[in-house]
Amino acid sequence: MKTEEIEKAALQLSIRERAALSFKLLESLDSEDTSDIDEVWQKEVEERYEQIRSGKAKTKKADLVINEAKSKYK
Repeated sequence: MKTEEIEKAALQLSIRERAALSFKLLESLDSEDTSDIDEVWQKEVEERYEQIRSGKAKTKKADLVINEAKSKYK
């Protein structure tokens, strides 16, 4: 069955059925193998640290970032 067919059939379900299906689909994403997640994050942290240390990364003060974020959602 193609994705488009599944989507069309799913949209014919009741709200409760769609919610239950959505929950099951999202839950299935959490079951993916994440055994290497710590290693991936450690590498990301090291790369970002090196970018900041070398001056390649643009930085902003935390209060400026927070104020910018707040202003977007007012």
